[in-house]
Amino acid sequence: MDRHHAITLLVGGRSTEHDASLHGYQHVLQQLSEHPGRVIVDAVLYVDRDGLGHFFDQPPWPADEYDLQKRSAQPLVQAIARLLERNSFVFSLLHGNEGEDGGWQGVADVLGVRGSFGPTLASALGMDKYFQAMVVRTLVRDVLLPRTRLVTTAQFDAAGVLADLGGGPVVVKPNRMGASLFTRLLGAPDPEALRRAVAQVQPYDNQILVQEYVAGQEVSCGIFSDHGAFIDLPVADIITGDGFFGHDEKHQKGKATVRLRAEDDITTNVRTYSRTLFSALSIATFARFDYIVRQDGIYFLEVNTLPGLMSGSIFPLMLSARNKTVVDLIESAVAEYRDRPLRRKVASYDIHH
Repeated sequence: MDRHHAITLLVGGRSTEHDASLHGYQHVLQQLSEHPGRVIVDAVLYVDRDGLGHFFDQPPWPADEYDLQKRSAQPLVQAIARLLERNSFVFSLLHGNEGEDGGWQGVADVLGVRGSFGPTLASALGMDKYFQAMVVRTLVRDVLLPRTRLVTTAQFDAAGVLADLGGGPVVVKPNRMGASLFTRLLGAPDPEALRRAVAQVQPYDNQILVQEYVAGQEVSCGIFSDHGAFIDLPVADIITGDGFFGHDEKHQKGKATVRLRAEDDITTNVRTYSRTLFSALSIATFARFDYIVRQDGIYFLEVNTLPGLMSGSIFPLMLSARNKTVVDLIESAVAEYRDRPLRRKVASYDIHH
């Protein structure tokens, strides 16, 4: 087998986004079967909801959670050892915490696991909305940011937070989670409603963002670096009934419409912003950037360093519009890793006391 075209799919994870990973995995398997011979699945490592590994080294590849759990579980450190023995390229489909937050990226870097993980810093920032906003403010001067307050304790001045944000509608969201889980729009907030919304998030993330609601057109910009060259993916308008793109709107059919936008000044600007951030953060291969467009300017919302690859997700739709597939994405991820400059980590020097 040509090891350059052999991949291990890494799926599941001890994460609140475990289900998104499973659905993306099923779509990836489907896409690979529709384009046989280009990329070969060499193994599958399923990380279950308890953080244990289930390793599969021959087809047929299990497609759903029930079958993935049939293989005996082993401590994750043993499963990672098998990844290293296999030495095929690992295409990660781990979303959220312990997936795209820098954890697995650090493990891969230290142990030398070949894969699509990308740099640790880019992933860690991609899962920390509060700090990524600070970086965006520095790197892209033209973009606007919603007024935001970070809450880190159950005992906070809810009335003061609302007053600081102007007293209008606010969005409450976890700082370090994806999929818009526990993200709520409070249209007419009062201190008690805000405290309840924050309390709902705290068991999963003790850093909660309270953000002014910026009414406008939400747009999403996909970035795809194909063998080192950017592909002009279309920008998508996100249409919802009430102008809010939350967890239900993202994951329930019929609650949101994705419409690819014709090229205009908005697409030019958000693509320029997104490419600037993508390059500055050294994000690997692909990402998605979300914005709100209004008369007074373009507001940055967040970057997603591992966009969903489910059959109904935005990023595969963008790829399809340019006659690209998930298979092209995987091939580019392999090439990006192969072409990445090696960094020397060991240097000797004398110390004189």
